[in-house]
Amino acid sequence: MVATWRSACSYAITVALGSWLTGAAVGLVWSAATGSLGFWASLWLTNALMYVFVAGAALTLLLTRRFTAPVPAWRTALVDGGAYLLVLLLWAGLCAWWSGAAVPVDDAFAVAGFAMLHLQLPSAWLLSFWRAHHLQATPLHHSGGEAATARAAGR
Repeated sequence: MVATWRSACSYAITVALGSWLTGAAVGLVWSAATGSLGFWASLWLTNALMYVFVAGAALTLLLTRRFTAPVPAWRTALVDGGAYLLVLLLWAGLCAWWSGAAVPVDDAFAVAGFAMLHLQLPSAWLLSFWRAHHLQATPLHHSGGEAATARAAGR
């Protein structure tokens, strides 16, 4: 049994977009407190690469939920949280490399720490745990099963 396309898509969009919006909201509060709303807008709203990250995270979560067997909700949060973090690290590392950073890996892990402080990663884990309870599963369709195997063997 695997999650249906519709259920996996709803799950992926909820987790990816919800966690991103949580990070943006916490960042907005911090920026408003420090008086640097321009930096917040350039980082969260006008940065087209942020939208690439959200789309990549949603696609990764969609494929992860669609092509892995249903597991308990706590395990779903661990697996998909790891996939989300991997996409975040790859995206941040590639962005840092593209901009000419000396050590892109350091920048990627700095962004991951930034995502923890802005509650983006914890909200991804919580949303994943919550939405895992609402996934709908469908049985896998095998071509013929035992009857086809018996016919092929000449029985």
